[in-house]
Amino acid sequence: MTACGGGGDSGGPDIETRVAGIKVFKATGSLQCSGGGLSLAALQAQLGAANVQVRSAECGTDGQPMPAVCGTPDGKIGIFEIAVGQDAAAAAAGFKPLDTLPGAKTAPCS
Repeated sequence: MTACGGGGDSGGPDIETRVAGIKVFKATGSLQCSGGGLSLAALQAQLGAANVQVRSAECGTDGQPMPAVCGTPDGKIGIFEIAVGQDAAAAAAGFKPLDTLPGAKTAPCS
């Protein structure tokens, strides 16, 4: 007896063969007490202007300890997955590899 779908060879590539990506980040520039800074969409547009294709985008925090002082950075960052090989173009636009921020975490955009 044969079941329909789900177990056979579809002839397509395995999930594991998906081209790897790397994650980069950039600070939004927002400040404690006053907010401001760039939106996730604005940061993504900077990557697009540098001809970097974004696979995924999310908000986050840099995980760095900072004093609670109005007017100082609040640690909010934009995190983007891009294709390997586009990291130089992203770096030229001011983005850095996420692995340079070991304490970084995703967070809801606000």
